[in-house]
Amino acid sequence: IPNKKKIAREALRNKMKSWSFYQLQESVWVCPWPCEKEIGFVAELLEISSFVNIIRGKSIQNDTRLRAYFKLL
Repeated sequence: IPNKKKIAREALRNKMKSWSFYQLQESVWVCPWPCEKEIGFVAELLEISSFVNIIRGKSIQNDTRLRAYFKLL
């Protein structure tokens, strides 16, 4: 999300934190449950949906830390 949309970017980041997303990398957040509708809604509301990509994966290699964070061990 470009710097000119910094306020929207921070709002999305804060929302993901409030939903207990895990920051895997600087611009990569993960959660173990379906969240496409919620993220899409917030991105539309903040007018940043063209900058937001949602990837649905089946697994992440070396996920021990993620499983512990989400209490999925």
